[in-house]
Amino acid sequence: MCLARTARTFCLIASLLPFVTLVRAATDDPANFVAWRAGLSSSAQPNAAFLKRVKLLGYDVVINLAPPEYDEAVQNEGAILAAQGVTYLNIPVQFGNPTPDDFRVFTDVLKSVAKKKVLVHCQINLRGSSFTYLYRVITESASEDAERRKLTGVWMPNPTWKQFIENVLGASGKKVELL
Repeated sequence: MCLARTARTFCLIASLLPFVTLVRAATDDPANFVAWRAGLSSSAQPNAAFLKRVKLLGYDVVINLAPPEYDEAVQNEGAILAAQGVTYLNIPVQFGNPTPDDFRVFTDVLKSVAKKKVLVHCQINLRGSSFTYLYRVITESASEDAERRKLTGVWMPNPTWKQFIENVLGASGKKVELL
């Protein structure tokens, strides 16, 4: 009898495996996903299927730092999110020319939604990880070392972004030199 029960259990589990695989594939995070702290994450461009589940995942706000015309952009991202009651903001940061004003707008937005769960994204999570790193270190006084490890886990900022990050940190009174 014990063998029969084990065989039935095995058959039941085996019959569910295709569904488990489908569910897992459907809930994969976007590329370069970083959980900065509870309620604040950044990633590469999520696909439409992920965006359709973003409210179920607990997000209240999605901030896109890439200009809306790039190839991988989900053209109806704002509508997908609005249908779920999720706030969508696009702060188009030019990759080759990030500005302190871009970061100020980003900071003001994050401060205004401080009690909400936020996903920041861009094309690859280069802009997103850089801005979120700066926000965490400057505004939330997070450990620079810990946050830098998260940033460099996504990318090693190129000379333009390295200079931008160091300038923004310096303007805030933080003397940090990225590697």
